[in-house]
Amino acid sequence: MIACALSGVAQSEANRPRADELLEALDLFTARHAKRAHQVRVRVADLSIRLYMPSAAMADLYAGRLGGAVKTNAGADDLHFHLAEPSAVGNPDAANFAYYQSLGPDFERLAGESGLIGIVGRPDPYNNPTEPCTLFNPRTGVGVQWVTSLADLPPWDAGSPFRLLIHWATAQRGLRMMHAGSLVSGRRSMLLVGGGGSGKSGTTLAGVASGLQTLGDDYVVVTADPVPRVHRVHQLLKQDPAGIKRVLGPRELETPLVLNWQGKVEIDPELHFRGCMAESADVVALVLPRIARADQTTFEPLRAQDLFHHAAASMWQQLPGAQKSGFMFATALTRRVPTWRMNLSSDPFEIGRAVRRFLDSGVP
Repeated sequence: MIACALSGVAQSEANRPRADELLEALDLFTARHAKRAHQVRVRVADLSIRLYMPSAAMADLYAGRLGGAVKTNAGADDLHFHLAEPSAVGNPDAANFAYYQSLGPDFERLAGESGLIGIVGRPDPYNNPTEPCTLFNPRTGVGVQWVTSLADLPPWDAGSPFRLLIHWATAQRGLRMMHAGSLVSGRRSMLLVGGGGSGKSGTTLAGVASGLQTLGDDYVVVTADPVPRVHRVHQLLKQDPAGIKRVLGPRELETPLVLNWQGKVEIDPELHFRGCMAESADVVALVLPRIARADQTTFEPLRAQDLFHHAAASMWQQLPGAQKSGFMFATALTRRVPTWRMNLSSDPFEIGRAVRRFLDSGVP
């Protein structure tokens, strides 16, 4: 690596790194890391993904959040995702993506020139955690999350492992990762869209507590088939402590409740509602929930453009990159699938029954 870049000296056009150097660094880093890492295989949206992790404990944690390790060795893997720090490859020069990370905004441009997709977090004025240096090669399906130290991983990473790499990889295949909750009855599902605080997670938890299935309450992958289908990404539900206690009641929970970076409780829903995680389902409705505290949950038709506004804004914020294809995908999806507003009651079990009636009959 060039020493002056590591010292933070600005790069002139003459000594600016070349695109092929970044590509070579990615290939060298991942090849060396693959020999040292703890490996585990998972499946997301029918894609086989091999994870290369810093430790066996992290491999188990991240695999569990992605639906569990797949034991079979049949066939080749579609994607290879690495999470590592410089010491993981034993060669500081080959490992130090800080050289490229120091380029700031130019990093993403250099990644594009290399045929890669990349992002590097830039600290905000309050020194809040940012995204790690993340690179993906769409030609080989190899991606890496690089951090100078595992202590630098943002607090949300373990709750939604490899979300950017999955987002970019599925977008390359004509699928789309969406920031949405989901509820399933039989083979029919609704997607719950909207910004934070709209009721997506609470509605999802209310549904599974009432016997419905889910594909997750935060991120899902949607295919653009003639009948759109939604696929599970992460096996995790998040809810504030009041919502957890309101739905689970006397059910046994961790004591005291452990809160994540958002002040929410993270639970594996299969531990409380066995069989509640579905792998895929047809999308029959796009639903914008609203916390109305009504006596009964009701559904009303919503203009597609209004729901698109809420879905798109959330998607751009949570899932950067591939925006043009995402805009086209979201537009097509809202034209193809009926759109609704759901006015929520205060009773989680009444909400669950209302969702089941809606999905089973197709009529609110």
